[in-house]
Amino acid sequence: MSAAPATLVKAVDVGARPGAATAATHRALWGALAAAIAWPALSLCGVAHAEVAAAAVGLLTVLPWLGPLLGVLLAAVLAALVPQPYAPLVGLAAAALVTLAAAPAQHPPGWLGPLSIPVASAAVVLGGAVGGVIGALAALVLASAGVRLRRRFRPEAAS
Repeated sequence: MSAAPATLVKAVDVGARPGAATAATHRALWGALAAAIAWPALSLCGVAHAEVAAAAVGLLTVLPWLGPLLGVLLAAVLAALVPQPYAPLVGLAAAALVTLAAAPAQHPPGWLGPLSIPVASAAVVLGGAVGGVIGALAALVLASAGVRLRRRFRPEAAS
């Protein structure tokens, strides 16, 4: 008799609606991406044991709701505590890099519309460079409104 192959871990749900297994797989991938970005950023900042700190950032990113925020805060604090002349600036840059990887791990609110990750990231970076936090939020809202208007008036561009 031949035995049926056993599935030890359900990685992706099959069907029309993704379930808990798909969400867990996506969170794990975002956590790995955040750790992969945090490691060189923290190493360049001069953080001791940057690989352990990056693993902690990645594990925090996997947690729902506050996990990505805690990971970004950990990266920023560790980079800012390094005794270098430009440590706060380097810590802010490291936190920004980790944010670009960790923020999409959360489900965006409905008012943001169907923004892709590159569009949302570009809007936040460009808006933040022009107007700080308020500029980043304004750019995100403007990008969302632009995508919604484009899809409303050009239905063929929806796909």
